Amino acid sequence: MTTVLVVGATGELGQRVCRLLRRWTPAVRVVGANRSGRGHPDFPVHRVDVRDERSLVPALRDVSLVVNAAGPYLYEPAPLVRACVRARTHLVDLGDDVAWFGATAEAASRAGAAAAGVAVIPGCSTVPGLVSLLAQRFAGRGDVASLSALLSLGSANRPTRALLTALLAPLGRHAPGGGRWFTQLVSAETSGGRRITAGAFPAPVPQAGLRLGSRRVPLRFYTGFDRRFLTLALRLAAPLLAGVPQRSVPALAAALLPFARVVRLLGTPRGVLLLRAHDRSGAERDRVEVIALANGLDIPAAPVIWVVESLLAGGLGRGGLLGLEDVVAPADAIGWLRAAGYDVREGA
Repeated sequence: MTTVLVVGATGELGQRVCRLLRRWTPAVRVVGANRSGRGHPDFPVHRVDVRDERSLVPALRDVSLVVNAAGPYLYEPAPLVRACVRARTHLVDLGDDVAWFGATAEAASRAGAAAAGVAVIPGCSTVPGLVSLLAQRFAGRGDVASLSALLSLGSANRPTRALLTALLAPLGRHAPGGGRWFTQLVSAETSGGRRITAGAFPAPVPQAGLRLGSRRVPLRFYTGFDRRFLTLALRLAAPLLAGVPQRSVPALAAALLPFARVVRLLGTPRGVLLLRAHDRSGAERDRVEVIALANGLDIPAAPVIWVVESLLAGGLGRGGLLGLEDVVAPADAIGWLRAAGYDVREGA
């Protein structure tokens, strides 16, 4: 039986990964891992520390795939990458931080993941994973010169410290090419006539742009909330947050968590991911929308299910650093999203 080890299995996102694995891939044996070695009633949990390679090695015996859901991703990924390469175990993570993505790529290269045939797939979440995958729908369009992605979060969803940390960490800080993150807002209209507002946010994609078939095009990424006043509040707070040391952001997120729980009462669970393809003039030529009326926070965990299904169907192909689009077909992902109850709309 194929065994999948979920690191951070008792955290908010890890629990979602485990629940989806057990529902959609029942042939897989799910095992957890965290720092305490306990906390899940449905399967065993190993005691590991992602910063300590020696603690990871015993937990990886007879494991085909490791899912790293232990956020926030502010630590060094090299120990986990080295342990997986040593055990010949594939690795995916749900990190969406630019620095994390680069550190994982370097660690995979140094550890010899490609030569060992070990696939390392970072960012296997909404961004860059799902965005990169859906963008492949536009690969055959020569008129597409750039992409933009707007993610509107349902504010009624349960907030976590890891989610708040990831959201607050870049606000107000310098962006490559000038400007500061989230200091300017943009708006767009969905196909259903709803207007969403979001602020510029870093996405872990190469400076050369997002892969689109055999070429790369620039991606502009924006995030916000279903309630515009929350997005405006983050815009106003961004200059102040720029002065908070990065190491203090998790503590700030923990302090704001009670406030975020109160705000839930004013929000909705509706989430939207709008991916648009633009020509050289900036005009929209095509789009894909994923709309979640409920369970929107399951979407960041969903790409893990697609990777596992690919593994069960015949493997992940070559080893080394891979993108989600290297192992999953866009049509398969869209089919799963629709089967899971999400509204996916294609075409401008």
